[in-house]
Amino acid sequence: MQKHSNTFQTKSLTAIPFLVDLGLFAILFAGFYFLPLPPLLPCAYPLAEKSALALCGTLLILFFVFERYSLPMRGLIAGTNIGLSLLVLWLGIYPISPLGFSSGRIPIAQGFILTQSLRPDAHIASGETITVVGGAAIALQAITIPVVKNCSWISAKGGKLDDPGSCDIAYMPPANSDFDLLRVLVQPACQLPEVQENIKIVVLP
Repeated sequence: MQKHSNTFQTKSLTAIPFLVDLGLFAILFAGFYFLPLPPLLPCAYPLAEKSALALCGTLLILFFVFERYSLPMRGLIAGTNIGLSLLVLWLGIYPISPLGFSSGRIPIAQGFILTQSLRPDAHIASGETITVVGGAAIALQAITIPVVKNCSWISAKGGKLDDPGSCDIAYMPPANSDFDLLRVLVQPACQLPEVQENIKIVVLP
């Protein structure tokens, strides 16, 4: 009975450092998530970068506590945090991630944000059809995963674009047509593939 009690105590003492590690990680990650931190790795998904920062920050904080633990325990916690940091960066850095950012398996483009007067903003998928009153301007923003990008817009029927080279444009439908097709070519950085999206527009009188 005493042996089982000692074994339980040993397991409990072993679990405590990892629970402290997990708690500190959760607190730091929440802080990094809500803070507007500038990206340190421009080709990394922000959540992966913030997770790695939280893991490294947890490791630095726990160095002040490590003296209480045995050398194997200190090495195990340090190795776990460093290993997890490398794992999330491997998954989140676009050019090398096995998740498929660079191959297009994970879509780069995620549709558009449509802003119209007196209406709430709406998320529009590529290929959708929207209606616009003739002579009324709308705003469109091409949405992608967080990455530096360039956009090139083309209106098939000669609609007016305030800045065809921006990813966030103001658009006015053509005066001589009841239909238009907007195309945008998105050219992301970080060795990610180009993507073309489009919106079909019905012009109301």
